[in-house]
Amino acid sequence: MKTAAARQACRNLSVCVLLSVSTYGGQSLAQDGDVEWPCIQRLVPEISAAVMWPLPIEESMHGLWKSDTVIRPLAERLGDMPAYTEAEEETVRAFAQGVPDPQKEERLSLLAAGILDVTNGLRQQYIRGIKRYTRQQIAIAGQIGETLNGISSLEESSEGEPESAPDAQREELLATLKWHERVYDQREHAIRSLCDQPVELEETLSDVLRDLAQYLP
Repeated sequence: MKTAAARQACRNLSVCVLLSVSTYGGQSLAQDGDVEWPCIQRLVPEISAAVMWPLPIEESMHGLWKSDTVIRPLAERLGDMPAYTEAEEETVRAFAQGVPDPQKEERLSLLAAGILDVTNGLRQQYIRGIKRYTRQQIAIAGQIGETLNGISSLEESSEGEPESAPDAQREELLATLKWHERVYDQREHAIRSLCDQPVELEETLSDVLRDLAQYLP
């Protein structure tokens, strides 16, 4: 049976879920069975070119764009931006219209490959950061669990004894519990914005490549 302190701690369902993760070896309600992925959005480690671009992108293109002095800076710019603005639209238009028709499929696909690589690289950084953040949350949840166990053990051992003996220990444990909960709750509020980062990148990527694709012959 949970103590009053335990019931109070479990008012936050996410704390209880993470407690179960840290206590029961990773059997959790985490998305896609990955205990380190806290986001509502499905974990997609890499965006497939086939989903975003209407033409096949050869594997060799993922290396070639880096050695192209025109395409590389453009791909790095378009693959790493918070939103697709009119300025970037004009840049894409100028590039596409400057490519001769016989080369359009190859050159535009090469640029698309570069943009995809840059965006995927940045998304992977965000995903690693989210998982690292979650591991820290799991560690804090484990500390909460240890503190709750300490409170339970103290209350069980002090049954029938004068309350003055364990008072100091109980107050110390409750203070520790409160501190860990506050840290956990503060960090929990940041998870939603962290989870939004890969999604926003994917949305911007979709806008860029959809616009670029309209210039294909």
